[in-house]
Amino acid sequence: MQGLAARCGTLSVPENRAIPMSRTISLRIVVLPATEKRAARDPFVYLAGGPGGAATRSAAAVASIWYEVRRDHDVLLVDQRGTGGSNALACAPPTTEISTPEQATAYVQSCTAALAGDASQYGATAAMDDLEAVRKALGYGKLDLYGISYGATAAQVFLRRHPGSVRTVVLDGATLLDVPFMSRFASNGQRALDQIASRCASQPACARAFPTWRADLLPLLARLQAAPVTLRVAGAPLVADDVTLAGTIQNMTRADDTAAYVPLLVSRAAAGDYSVFAEHVTPPAPPDMTIMYWSSKCNEPWWGEDPVAMAADAAGTYLERSIALGLANDQMICAGFPKRAEPADQWTRVRSPAPALALVGGADPQDPIGNIAGLQDVMPNARIVVAPGLGHGVGANGCLPHLVARLVALGSTKKLDTSCARTIAPRPFVLP
Repeated sequence: MQGLAARCGTLSVPENRAIPMSRTISLRIVVLPATEKRAARDPFVYLAGGPGGAATRSAAAVASIWYEVRRDHDVLLVDQRGTGGSNALACAPPTTEISTPEQATAYVQSCTAALAGDASQYGATAAMDDLEAVRKALGYGKLDLYGISYGATAAQVFLRRHPGSVRTVVLDGATLLDVPFMSRFASNGQRALDQIASRCASQPACARAFPTWRADLLPLLARLQAAPVTLRVAGAPLVADDVTLAGTIQNMTRADDTAAYVPLLVSRAAAGDYSVFAEHVTPPAPPDMTIMYWSSKCNEPWWGEDPVAMAADAAGTYLERSIALGLANDQMICAGFPKRAEPADQWTRVRSPAPALALVGGADPQDPIGNIAGLQDVMPNARIVVAPGLGHGVGANGCLPHLVARLVALGSTKKLDTSCARTIAPRPFVLP
């Protein structure tokens, strides 16, 4: 398994637990055995992000980053239903452009009707019940959960549904279950961009190299809205407009290595040089019909896609048009997507005494510290650790893998020294 010693297998589970004797699906399971000591009864479980990531594809990275944990704990990886080797469900992109709700509905209904599975059954609740079934089948005790991004949402769902099966939990880039993720997306993105601007302004070399880049951004977006440009990307032409640029910048702010290029990109583009833009561009794409992603987005309330709230949040931000167009696309897809009941009480914030670490990038454009405000009111044994200036999903940086290992070793946050996180610094800005 990716050059690692591993035990691989499958487990059959009901696709719909509410229907006795219903169709079953097979879950792909990988166990990376403890390397130095007899494994403790509590495995370390990595919950992938996305939604749509397959945990087993990250086996080598997980084994490398959290090698300290693996010394005396198995690492348990389970592809969430609908991903990887667990009855992956997806449809081919549409062959023609979708521009009306009727076209979107016809495409989605045709897509989901042809699947080898019920598209409504591929959400976090069923997936976390799957994980509990795997725990029991393998004879493990409690789990040490590590959830990154959407995986942190899944970890909270597991903690709600199976509280007695959790020993410790790490939430890396998390939003609490009752915080409307998309209704804060634009302002969170703007906040991250403003932090980058402040950091650049405070560093003499960056400030001298890019004195006006932040003020240049909105006029640049207006120019690209009025007159899109053609970029050369991987040898092919790509028409890029303001939404393309906004999406590219938002994606770049997620990680400090790409955030380091943002002032250079904007400054060059404002001067008519789009070469850095072309190097980092995130091209608009046809709908990615990964069923597990859309089953989550179209059914689970944590997404918080309220049109009025999203419009108010986005007003005046650099993501305003991007948010409006993205919401319109989501609404068209979800109108035809199979629905399932999601009881409201399953999506309130989780109360738990479980020892927890919340890892937060200080400049996370998607899940900043404001999205977990009040965490310690409901999880009194939680510690919040901020990595200054970093973006989304920070657990592999600096001393944070060691802190995770200490949490798992101690089974408690009470004696955990988290001061080392203050020494983590983002990558230097790329200068001309």
